[in-house]
Amino acid sequence: MPHPVVRRAHALSEREEAMLRAHAASEVGVGEPPLVLLHGFGTDQTIWGRMAPRLAEKRRVILYDHMGSGGSDFARYDADRYRGLEGYADDLVKILEALDLRDASIVGHSVSGMISLLASLRTDRIGRLVMIGASPRYLNDETYEGGFDPKDVEDFLGLMELDFQGWARALAPRVMDQPDNPALTQELVFSFSRENAELTRRFAEATFMSDYRDRLSECKVPTAILQAKADVVVPLAAAGFLADHIPRGRLEIMNVRGHYPQLSAPDVVIDAIERFLSETPS
Repeated sequence: MPHPVVRRAHALSEREEAMLRAHAASEVGVGEPPLVLLHGFGTDQTIWGRMAPRLAEKRRVILYDHMGSGGSDFARYDADRYRGLEGYADDLVKILEALDLRDASIVGHSVSGMISLLASLRTDRIGRLVMIGASPRYLNDETYEGGFDPKDVEDFLGLMELDFQGWARALAPRVMDQPDNPALTQELVFSFSRENAELTRRFAEATFMSDYRDRLSECKVPTAILQAKADVVVPLAAAGFLADHIPRGRLEIMNVRGHYPQLSAPDVVIDAIERFLSETPS
Protein backbone atom coordinates (compact mmCIF):
# COMPACT_ATOMS: atom_id res chain seq x y z
CA MET A 1 0.00 0.00 0.00
CA PRO A 2 1.24 3.55 -0.68
CA HIS A 3 2.28 5.49 2.38
CA PRO A 4 2.67 9.23 3.04
CA VAL A 5 5.59 10.83 1.24
CA VAL A 6 8.49 11.46 3.60
CA ARG A 7 11.65 11.03 1.57
CA ARG A 8 13.80 13.76 0.12
CA ALA A 9 17.52 14.47 0.03
CA HIS A 10 17.00 17.41 2.40
CA ALA A 11 14.36 18.04 5.06
CA LEU A 12 11.04 19.37 3.86
CA SER A 13 10.07 22.87 4.89
CA GLU A 14 6.83 23.35 6.82
CA ARG A 15 5.24 24.82 3.70
CA GLU A 16 6.30 21.83 1.59
CA GLU A 17 5.03 19.36 4.18
CA ALA A 18 1.70 21.19 4.35
CA MET A 19 1.39 21.21 0.58
CA LEU A 20 2.05 17.47 0.30
CA ARG A 21 -0.46 16.74 3.04
CA ALA A 22 -3.01 18.95 1.28
CA HIS A 23 -2.72 16.72 -1.78
CA ALA A 24 -2.65 13.49 0.26
CA ALA A 25 0.66 12.68 -1.48
CA SER A 26 1.86 9.10 -1.07
CA GLU A 27 4.56 6.85 -2.43
CA VAL A 28 5.53 3.23 -2.88
CA GLY A 29 8.73 1.55 -4.07
CA VAL A 30 12.29 2.72 -4.55
CA GLY A 31 14.52 3.45 -7.52
CA GLU A 32 15.24 6.19 -10.02
CA PRO A 33 14.05 7.87 -12.12
CA PRO A 34 10.78 8.41 -10.25
CA LEU A 35 7.33 7.89 -11.70
CA VAL A 36 4.36 10.14 -10.86
CA LEU A 37 0.82 8.85 -11.47
CA LEU A 38 -1.92 11.46 -12.02
CA HIS A 39 -5.63 10.62 -11.96
CA GLY A 40 -8.31 12.27 -14.09
CA PHE A 41 -11.48 14.07 -13.04
CA GLY A 42 -14.05 12.18 -10.99
CA THR A 43 -11.51 9.84 -9.42
CA ASP A 44 -8.49 10.01 -7.10
CA GLN A 45 -5.15 8.27 -6.67
CA THR A 46 -6.82 4.97 -5.74
CA ILE A 47 -7.65 4.53 -9.44
CA TRP A 48 -4.04 3.31 -9.77
CA GLY A 49 -4.45 0.56 -7.18
CA ARG A 50 -3.98 -2.25 -9.72
CA MET A 51 -0.90 -0.68 -11.27
CA ALA A 52 1.10 1.21 -8.64
CA PRO A 53 2.43 -1.85 -6.74
CA ARG A 54 3.70 -3.49 -9.91
CA LEU A 55 5.25 -0.33 -11.29
CA ALA A 56 6.90 0.17 -7.90
CA GLU A 57 8.78 -3.12 -8.23
CA LYS A 58 11.38 -1.22 -10.28
CA ARG A 59 11.14 2.40 -9.16
CA ARG A 60 9.80 4.96 -6.75
CA VAL A 61 6.18 5.80 -7.53
CA ILE A 62 4.52 9.01 -6.33
CA LEU A 63 0.76 9.52 -6.20
CA TYR A 64 -1.39 12.43 -5.06
CA ASP A 65 -4.90 13.79 -5.34
CA HIS A 66 -5.68 16.85 -7.41
CA MET A 67 -7.04 19.68 -5.29
CA GLY A 68 -10.76 19.14 -4.82
CA SER A 69 -10.49 15.38 -5.34
CA GLY A 70 -10.12 12.37 -3.05
CA GLY A 71 -8.28 13.06 0.18
CA SER A 72 -7.10 16.56 -0.77
CA ASP A 73 -7.73 19.44 1.62
CA PHE A 74 -10.90 21.06 0.26
CA ALA A 75 -10.28 24.11 2.46
CA ARG A 76 -7.35 24.96 0.18
CA TYR A 77 -9.43 24.82 -3.00
CA ASP A 78 -9.40 28.17 -4.82
CA ALA A 79 -12.07 28.54 -7.51
CA ASP A 80 -10.06 31.09 -9.50
CA ARG A 81 -6.85 29.06 -9.37
CA TYR A 82 -8.58 25.92 -10.63
CA ARG A 83 -10.86 27.53 -13.20
CA GLY A 84 -8.56 26.11 -15.87
CA LEU A 85 -5.88 23.44 -15.93
CA GLU A 86 -2.94 25.77 -15.27
CA GLY A 87 -3.46 25.67 -11.49
CA TYR A 88 -3.28 21.88 -11.51
CA ALA A 89 -0.09 22.05 -13.60
CA ASP A 90 1.44 24.47 -11.08
CA ASP A 91 0.60 21.99 -8.31
CA LEU A 92 2.49 19.25 -10.13
CA VAL A 93 5.54 21.47 -10.53
CA LYS A 94 5.48 22.37 -6.82
CA ILE A 95 5.25 18.72 -5.81
CA LEU A 96 8.21 17.84 -8.04
CA GLU A 97 10.17 20.69 -6.45
CA ALA A 98 9.17 19.82 -2.89
CA LEU A 99 10.35 16.23 -3.33
CA ASP A 100 13.34 17.29 -5.42
CA LEU A 101 12.28 14.83 -8.14
CA ARG A 102 14.41 14.96 -11.27
CA ASP A 103 14.02 13.31 -14.67
CA ALA A 104 10.56 12.27 -13.51
CA SER A 105 8.23 10.30 -15.75
CA ILE A 106 4.64 11.54 -15.51
CA VAL A 107 1.74 9.21 -16.29
CA GLY A 108 -1.40 11.29 -16.76
CA HIS A 109 -4.84 9.78 -17.26
CA SER A 110 -7.42 11.70 -19.27
CA VAL A 111 -7.28 15.43 -18.44
CA SER A 112 -4.03 14.87 -16.57
CA GLY A 113 -2.38 14.32 -19.92
CA MET A 114 -2.71 18.04 -20.61
CA ILE A 115 -1.95 18.93 -16.98
CA SER A 116 1.35 17.06 -17.26
CA LEU A 117 2.13 18.64 -20.65
CA LEU A 118 1.59 22.14 -19.25
CA ALA A 119 3.82 21.29 -16.30
CA SER A 120 6.57 20.05 -18.62
CA LEU A 121 6.67 23.53 -20.18
CA ARG A 122 7.35 25.09 -16.75
CA THR A 123 10.05 22.84 -15.31
CA ASP A 124 13.06 20.80 -16.40
CA ARG A 125 12.29 18.14 -13.77
CA ILE A 126 10.12 16.14 -16.19
CA GLY A 127 11.95 13.73 -18.47
CA ARG A 128 9.06 12.01 -20.27
CA LEU A 129 5.28 11.90 -20.43
CA VAL A 130 2.81 9.05 -20.74
CA MET A 131 -0.75 10.08 -21.62
CA ILE A 132 -3.58 7.57 -21.23
CA GLY A 133 -6.86 8.49 -22.92
CA ALA A 134 -5.79 12.14 -23.19
CA SER A 135 -7.18 14.90 -25.39
CA PRO A 136 -6.10 18.47 -26.15
CA ARG A 137 -9.74 19.50 -26.70
CA TYR A 138 -12.97 17.61 -26.02
CA LEU A 139 -15.30 19.80 -28.09
CA ASN A 140 -15.81 19.36 -31.81
CA ASP A 141 -15.31 22.23 -34.19
CA GLU A 142 -15.45 22.55 -37.96
CA THR A 143 -12.07 20.92 -38.58
CA TYR A 144 -11.48 18.92 -35.40
CA GLU A 145 -13.15 15.85 -33.89
CA GLY A 146 -13.03 16.16 -30.12
CA GLY A 147 -15.93 13.85 -29.39
CA PHE A 148 -18.51 16.23 -27.89
CA ASP A 149 -20.77 18.98 -29.14
CA PRO A 150 -21.25 21.97 -26.81
CA LYS A 151 -24.82 20.87 -26.06
CA ASP A 152 -23.51 17.47 -24.92
CA VAL A 153 -21.24 19.12 -22.37
CA GLU A 154 -23.96 21.52 -21.25
CA ASP A 155 -26.29 18.57 -20.57
CA PHE A 156 -23.47 16.63 -18.88
CA LEU A 157 -22.66 19.48 -16.49
CA GLY A 158 -26.34 20.15 -15.86
CA LEU A 159 -26.95 16.55 -14.79
CA MET A 160 -23.96 16.70 -12.46
CA GLU A 161 -25.45 19.76 -10.78
CA LEU A 162 -29.00 18.42 -10.52
CA ASP A 163 -28.39 14.77 -9.65
CA PHE A 164 -24.75 13.92 -8.97
CA GLN A 165 -25.42 10.32 -7.94
CA GLY A 166 -27.63 9.80 -10.99
CA TRP A 167 -24.86 11.24 -13.15
CA ALA A 168 -22.36 8.78 -11.67
CA ARG A 169 -24.65 5.79 -12.28
CA ALA A 170 -25.39 6.89 -15.84
CA LEU A 171 -21.85 7.73 -16.88
CA ALA A 172 -19.89 4.82 -15.42
CA PRO A 173 -21.23 2.05 -17.74
CA ARG A 174 -20.56 4.14 -20.84
CA VAL A 175 -17.02 5.17 -20.03
CA MET A 176 -15.98 1.82 -18.54
CA ASP A 177 -17.41 -0.05 -21.55
CA GLN A 178 -17.07 -3.46 -19.91
CA PRO A 179 -20.60 -4.91 -20.03
CA ASP A 180 -19.33 -8.41 -19.21
CA ASN A 181 -17.69 -7.20 -16.00
CA PRO A 182 -20.30 -5.29 -13.98
CA ALA A 183 -18.03 -5.27 -10.92
CA LEU A 184 -15.69 -2.85 -12.71
CA THR A 185 -18.58 -0.54 -13.51
CA GLN A 186 -19.69 -0.58 -9.89
CA GLU A 187 -16.16 0.22 -8.79
CA LEU A 188 -16.18 3.27 -11.02
CA VAL A 189 -19.64 4.31 -9.81
CA PHE A 190 -18.30 4.19 -6.26
CA SER A 191 -15.25 6.23 -7.25
CA PHE A 192 -17.40 8.92 -8.88
CA SER A 193 -20.01 8.93 -6.11
CA ARG A 194 -17.64 9.51 -3.23
CA GLU A 195 -16.18 12.67 -4.77
CA ASN A 196 -17.33 16.17 -3.79
CA ALA A 197 -20.18 16.98 -6.16
CA GLU A 198 -19.55 20.71 -6.59
CA LEU A 199 -15.77 20.51 -6.92
CA THR A 200 -16.01 17.57 -9.31
CA ARG A 201 -18.43 19.54 -11.49
CA ARG A 202 -15.98 22.45 -11.56
CA PHE A 203 -13.15 20.09 -12.51
CA ALA A 204 -15.36 18.67 -15.27
CA GLU A 205 -16.01 22.18 -16.59
CA ALA A 206 -12.28 22.99 -16.57
CA THR A 207 -11.68 19.72 -18.40
CA PHE A 208 -14.33 19.78 -21.10
CA MET A 209 -14.06 23.49 -21.88
CA SER A 210 -10.26 23.38 -22.25
CA ASP A 211 -8.37 23.73 -25.52
CA TYR A 212 -4.60 23.28 -25.54
CA ARG A 213 -4.07 22.39 -29.18
CA ASP A 214 -1.86 25.46 -29.62
CA ARG A 215 0.52 24.33 -26.85
CA LEU A 216 1.29 20.84 -28.13
CA SER A 217 4.18 21.90 -30.36
CA GLU A 218 5.98 23.39 -27.34
CA CYS A 219 6.38 19.99 -25.68
CA LYS A 220 10.04 18.91 -25.87
CA VAL A 221 10.06 15.63 -23.94
CA PRO A 222 9.39 12.14 -25.30
CA THR A 223 5.67 11.41 -25.01
CA ALA A 224 3.76 8.15 -25.27
CA ILE A 225 0.09 8.49 -26.15
CA LEU A 226 -1.71 5.32 -25.06
CA GLN A 227 -5.21 5.08 -26.46
CA ALA A 228 -7.89 2.41 -26.20
CA LYS A 229 -9.22 1.17 -29.54
CA ALA A 230 -12.70 2.27 -28.44
CA ASP A 231 -13.24 5.16 -26.01
CA VAL A 232 -16.46 7.18 -25.83
CA VAL A 233 -14.61 10.09 -24.22
CA VAL A 234 -11.65 10.42 -26.58
CA PRO A 235 -12.04 9.45 -30.26
CA LEU A 236 -9.08 8.01 -32.12
CA ALA A 237 -8.93 11.20 -34.17
CA ALA A 238 -8.15 13.25 -31.06
CA ALA A 239 -5.43 10.82 -29.99
CA GLY A 240 -3.99 11.00 -33.49
CA PHE A 241 -4.03 14.78 -33.33
CA LEU A 242 -1.94 14.61 -30.15
CA ALA A 243 0.62 12.31 -31.75
CA ASP A 244 0.81 14.45 -34.89
CA HIS A 245 1.36 17.72 -33.03
CA ILE A 246 3.64 16.76 -30.13
CA PRO A 247 7.13 16.77 -31.70
CA ARG A 248 8.36 13.67 -29.86
CA GLY A 249 4.98 12.03 -29.45
CA ARG A 250 4.13 8.52 -30.49
CA LEU A 251 0.74 6.84 -30.51
CA GLU A 252 0.02 3.30 -29.36
CA ILE A 253 -3.49 1.95 -29.86
CA MET A 254 -4.11 -0.61 -27.13
CA ASN A 255 -6.37 -3.56 -27.83
CA VAL A 256 -8.73 -2.62 -25.01
CA ARG A 257 -12.06 -0.82 -24.67
CA GLY A 258 -13.15 2.03 -22.45
CA HIS A 259 -11.72 5.15 -20.88
CA TYR A 260 -10.33 3.40 -17.80
CA PRO A 261 -7.88 0.72 -18.98
CA GLN A 262 -5.92 1.06 -15.73
CA LEU A 263 -8.92 -0.70 -14.17
CA SER A 264 -10.03 -3.01 -16.98
CA ALA A 265 -6.65 -3.97 -18.49
CA PRO A 266 -3.82 -2.99 -16.10
CA ASP A 267 -1.41 -5.56 -17.58
CA VAL A 268 -1.75 -4.02 -21.05
CA VAL A 269 -1.14 -0.50 -19.73
CA ILE A 270 1.81 -1.55 -17.57
CA ASP A 271 3.45 -3.33 -20.50
CA ALA A 272 3.06 -0.24 -22.69
CA ILE A 273 4.50 2.04 -20.00
CA GLU A 274 7.44 -0.24 -19.30
CA ARG A 275 8.30 -0.51 -23.00
CA PHE A 276 8.25 3.24 -23.38
CA LEU A 277 10.38 3.84 -20.29
CA SER A 278 12.93 1.25 -21.39
CA GLU A 279 13.19 2.89 -24.81
CA THR A 280 13.57 6.43 -23.42
CA PRO A 281 16.16 6.07 -20.64
CA SER A 282 17.50 9.08 -18.77
